[in-house]
Amino acid sequence: MHQKKQWIALAISLALAQTAWAQDGDDRFKFSGFGTVGVAHSSEDKADVTPDFQTDRGVGASSGTSAKLDSRIGVQFNAQFTDNFSGVVQAVSEYAVTESYKPEISLAHVKYRFSSKFSARLGRITAPLYMLSEYQRVGYAMPWVRPPQEVYNYLLPMDGIEGVYNISAGDAVIGIQGFYGRIDSEKADVDAMRGIAVTVDKGSSSFRISHIRGQVHYVTDNINTLFNTYRNLPIPALAEMAARLDPREVDGSFSGIGYSYDPGNWFLRTEAIQADYSPSISGRTTSGYASVGFRHGSLTPSLTVAHVDSGGRELPGALDPFGLLNGAVLGNNSSRHSIGAALRWDVHDSIALKVQASHIKNHAGSFGGLGNQQPGFLPGRGYNLLSASVDFVF
Repeated sequence: MHQKKQWIALAISLALAQTAWAQDGDDRFKFSGFGTVGVAHSSEDKADVTPDFQTDRGVGASSGTSAKLDSRIGVQFNAQFTDNFSGVVQAVSEYAVTESYKPEISLAHVKYRFSSKFSARLGRITAPLYMLSEYQRVGYAMPWVRPPQEVYNYLLPMDGIEGVYNISAGDAVIGIQGFYGRIDSEKADVDAMRGIAVTVDKGSSSFRISHIRGQVHYVTDNINTLFNTYRNLPIPALAEMAARLDPREVDGSFSGIGYSYDPGNWFLRTEAIQADYSPSISGRTTSGYASVGFRHGSLTPSLTVAHVDSGGRELPGALDPFGLLNGAVLGNNSSRHSIGAALRWDVHDSIALKVQASHIKNHAGSFGGLGNQQPGFLPGRGYNLLSASVDFVF
């Protein structure tokens, strides 16, 4: 936490220290924002669909209909100090991660363009996990009420440094992005997070591939209690099993590949990721989606299919006479598939209305990534999720 505050303070201090360089004042500073007012209803009344993998509550068991899943407001201040030096500070209020609407600093960095090909950012930036990472919170920038949760299950900023080098190759532009930093969140930290991403843009097509590594610490009160207890049991085989399944210090990796084609009147977008934290209870998750949509005037209907396959964990079975470690492994099985239809209506240059209906089917024995499970919850059951939102920018 102390290091996180240092990164934010450094980025803001560097930005403020340069304000004296600004010329023509007003045109070098810009205030903007975005927001979503959304409501969702789940037919699953024994567990919650959550807005983030760290969050236990959302819509379902805690409330059949709720605004927690999608509603947020964000404000952003951009400063262009010189032609090559700029800064950004963004704050967002949303229910994800903290399970409250307490505003959080989601961006706080400075950027320097060394040449027309190379630029670097220092401070708090968006963790570059997906094709839409930079816009993941901006509902207005997407055709759906929310990006497919089977893939887009992380809403975490990274404190560190990033460099981007662009190469022109005929009609294509190749972007090479390297980054290093850390994530400091409520329940999940990532130390020494480093990675590379390559993007190729040509005409209406865009392709991206990435690979990230880091040491992941997933910690909650329940996890601390469970693994501190099991790792100190006078049963060597069970204590050794608990040490392997412990998610509090795991060398993990995250790989992604995506492609989009958008000639204007229609679009195709697909992504696949693999997050590997095995052999811990966080396991190895392979997921992907494909979405196609058509633009007809102000209307954009789309259809999306998505899938999650969760594994990479060893079940203690009979080795665990108490059943708690078995329960933790089984509870982290999030395998499922879904199909959803969405309709976007652009009612104004800066306002879009959306509705979305999805059917989610948890695989046999899977908890489907649902939180807040209540007595009577049945793993492997399917449910429907209905959503509506108003997205805006200003």
